[in-house]
Amino acid sequence: MPFLFKGDFRVNSTIINGVQYVTFSFFDGDKLIFDKVGDLIEQSFRATQADKVPNENISENSIAIEHD
Repeated sequence: MPFLFKGDFRVNSTIINGVQYVTFSFFDGDKLIFDKVGDLIEQSFRATQADKVPNENISENSIAIEHD
């Protein structure tokens, strides 16, 4: 289960060749997981501006550029 809130921790215990290993994982993030996912969704909906194609690339890319 992922960490959800600041201060969450997880304990994992594994036995290998009769030796028990215990690991502790602590989360001390700056945002809740819900806020991070929300930010990712919000960023995916933002519009971006298309790159301008300089005139010297017209013949290479077969792109027509309108002139005023």
